[in-house]
Amino acid sequence: MKRVSCIFWSFIIGLVSLFTFENISDQQSLSSIQISFLILGTILIAFHMYITILLPHSKIKKDLTLKNTLSSLFTMIEVGDEYTGTHSSNVAKYAYHVAKSMQLSDEVCKNIYIGCKLHDLGKIYIPSEIINKPGELSEEEFLMLKQHPLRGYQVVSKIPVFEKTCIPDIVLFHHERVDGKGYPKGLSNEEIPLEARIVALCDAYDAMTTSRSYRIAMPPEKAIEIIKNNIGSQFDPVVADHFFKCFHNVNLKETNSKMSAITLKKTS
Repeated sequence: MKRVSCIFWSFIIGLVSLFTFENISDQQSLSSIQISFLILGTILIAFHMYITILLPHSKIKKDLTLKNTLSSLFTMIEVGDEYTGTHSSNVAKYAYHVAKSMQLSDEVCKNIYIGCKLHDLGKIYIPSEIINKPGELSEEEFLMLKQHPLRGYQVVSKIPVFEKTCIPDIVLFHHERVDGKGYPKGLSNEEIPLEARIVALCDAYDAMTTSRSYRIAMPPEKAIEIIKNNIGSQFDPVVADHFFKCFHNVNLKETNSKMSAITLKKTS
């Protein structure tokens, strides 16, 4: 960028020198070469102003909009249900490392992280009596709970900063299964976006290894065994392989909010 700036400012200096020379020599008209140089220099100066002033300002504005949007949505999730907020953060951490292991781009990894933080946004529309029910859900209650991916998608898909990202797909498809028995669309295998397949596994792992009102957390080793037994049916084999490649030692610890969370140590 510094080299480009030097070139642009060289044209500016050239223009100044040109007009200084014209004034000194009292020439009344410019040659075609000088006019061409003047036009080219003017265009380059305008372009330089765009990339140094207007473009960065636009990016800052977009980043600020994204930050404020995420902050508002995260707050809605955490206020709606403290567990969901903690769970979403855990899933985001796991999925980000799996995405990195799969050598996805930095932009996609970032969007996967954001998608995880928002994947259960639709639960704010589900009655808390269902979300926190200590016993087994009735068929009607379960059908209502299964609406949360679509309800969340209806929100994030209308937010301009999420357009052309994987975030809406993660929110909508994180409960799909590779055998086609998931919801809401019953997609299978590669019909399910890769990002959603990553989140689906990490979501299931954290759900199994954290305590809820209706059951206590199971040991991480048992959760891993369940994942292994469901590779090819519920979980994508490639995603599972990278999950196990990334994390091998699982420790349970208490968070500051006194809710259980999983810490996964990265392999060497």
